Amino acid sequence: MFAKKSKILYGDWIYDWLLEKKEYIKESTYANYSNNIFNHIIPKLGNYYIDNLNHKIIQDFLLNLFKNGRKDGNGGLSEKTIKDITIIIKGSLKKAINEEKLRHFELSFIYPKDNKDSKIYILTKTEQKKITDYVLENLTNRNLGLLISLYSGIRIGELCALQWKDIDFKKHILSVNKTIQRVYIKDKDKNTSKVIITTPKTKNANREIPINKDFLELLKQLKTNDEDYIITGNSKYLEPRTYRKYFNKVLKQVKINSFNFHSLRHTFATNCISLGVDYKTVSELLGHANVNITLNLYVHPRLSQKKKCIDMICKVFQENN
Repeated sequence: MFAKKSKILYGDWIYDWLLEKKEYIKESTYANYSNNIFNHIIPKLGNYYIDNLNHKIIQDFLLNLFKNGRKDGNGGLSEKTIKDITIIIKGSLKKAINEEKLRHFELSFIYPKDNKDSKIYILTKTEQKKITDYVLENLTNRNLGLLISLYSGIRIGELCALQWKDIDFKKHILSVNKTIQRVYIKDKDKNTSKVIITTPKTKNANREIPINKDFLELLKQLKTNDEDYIITGNSKYLEPRTYRKYFNKVLKQVKINSFNFHSLRHTFATNCISLGVDYKTVSELLGHANVNITLNLYVHPRLSQKKKCIDMICKVFQENN
């Protein structure tokens, strides 16, 4: 069936599609959609009539984003951002095809993979000890948050959202069930910035983490009302960007070179793997959507392990001869 001729601009169509989606997606997802639509999609594709769009136009657009998608002219967008943009475009075009505003065409697109070195920083044993000793010698709510991240692997947004009611002192369990983040929402006539408290990024991120008995005693020293936030000790939360600034001050205090807060999570995961904890358990502790994410991020066999593997294979071959 042929699409009915339409003189609807894609910019108008995708904006209406965005407003419809608003009722069914998380606010953080809506913020991501709105930023990608107004920053990238509408400026390049918005002036096309919707029935003039085709596979080549969309494909060329996505490839160009990889080469030169940033507004500052310093190269292209990340693979993840382009994936997000692709999802948005496909969703809006599927609706247009279903409503016969657009002739059906293949909605499968390709784009180059990131070749950037995505090495993650892992704290040395000395750095871990420096941070641990500093917190124990200067026990405050904000400092305690650093140990919670280092010894449980929770994300900074999840940490900032933790309240004392999320810790079961009888069962020795820490429940991760929400996250704090600042979102930036774009619209036709205004931009909005706000802090939101929402459920974690995926279903698996809703999780329970056992707490060591000794660590529990440490927590008890600072416990206040159930509704208070753990890293502030009162009813007011601290947003992630503010806590990152505090974290950087602590690094200077203990004379450690600056690194990303997320490295505390990476370090926790790496410690688990090196201690022989099975990958499924590590994945669930981290709240990953699936174990493959854990394997791809943290399981990198050393050359000595690879050599051992080859030697074992050769030994079997020799025994069979």
